[in-house]
Amino acid sequence: MVREAAEAFQAATEQLTDILPNGLHERGPNGALLAVTGSMIPVLNGIMSVSDVPDAEEIRLLCEKAEPHVQQLPWSIRLRGEAGEEITTLAARRGLSTRLQQPFMLLSLADGPEVGRDQRQFGPESVTVRPLGDDEHETFAAVLGTAFGAPPVIISSLYTPHVLGQAFVKAYIAEADGIPAAAGLAIVTERHVGLANIGTLPDHRRRGLGRAVVEAILRDARAAGAHTAYLHSSDEALPLFEQAGFRTEESWAAFTA
Repeated sequence: MVREAAEAFQAATEQLTDILPNGLHERGPNGALLAVTGSMIPVLNGIMSVSDVPDAEEIRLLCEKAEPHVQQLPWSIRLRGEAGEEITTLAARRGLSTRLQQPFMLLSLADGPEVGRDQRQFGPESVTVRPLGDDEHETFAAVLGTAFGAPPVIISSLYTPHVLGQAFVKAYIAEADGIPAAAGLAIVTERHVGLANIGTLPDHRRRGLGRAVVEAILRDARAAGAHTAYLHSSDEALPLFEQAGFRTEESWAAFTA
């Protein structure tokens, strides 16, 4: 189940890159993926291996192929398997000397708890969660940019109307008394759904809005036939996803500048 979810995540990254005007993707001989979106987010440019044992030679080969395309971009090497000394040294020589550990979390939608409704009452606030249309990309970018302390253009340059209009991509917004206050993204590949960019405006945190977005994504994914949900979490967001039923199955290594 974990390996299938990891492969679904890799396939989703490849599929997203494929629809971008300047996107680049290429597979290594053992299945590792080089994917460059052009985003200013490091994990959206670089190399991803979902093998139990990463192949250092394959990673080196893909680094060489990546270098002409990431000279002006932040990028990364992400590994599901254990990063050995050879790959660690290889990453450092390319300026990727910061190593992060990222919890990879899964939830079985077949066994998971029932998720909530689109509209609920949170104390004095009435919260509605709805999918966004592709013409609302600026709203999506504004909420996530503020939630993560980043310029909205970083979000909108990747999640354009073209991207949000794809059948396998669905953006969500949570509105508190009609005001956009939280957002998130779902990417569906076959029978897996990946959750990403779950963020809440600072003034609306600890009120359940992020949880409401997660529940809406899970409910819609289950209705569409998905059997597994997956995500990478930050340490700060772990309690949110654990409350929604996700469990950490393994930890991935990410090398960045």
